[in-house]
Amino acid sequence: MKNIIVTGTVTYAIRGRDLLRNNGISATVERNSSGLGRYGCGYGIVIRSDVDKALEILNRNSIKVIDVTKIN
Repeated sequence: MKNIIVTGTVTYAIRGRDLLRNNGISATVERNSSGLGRYGCGYGIVIRSDVDKALEILNRNSIKVIDVTKIN
């Protein structure tokens, strides 16, 4: 399962990816599928690990998260 953390901008997605990587969480930035683009930029942070820990890191570093989508 992968989790897509939708951010407000592609800049937030890149900054968030880098923060997560620096904290030991494997993360990539991907263009969202058509249904997820309604939230703004159309990019999100993709992780396959503990989403709660990732959200805590992003929140602590002022990365605005708009939505989290789980895809099997």
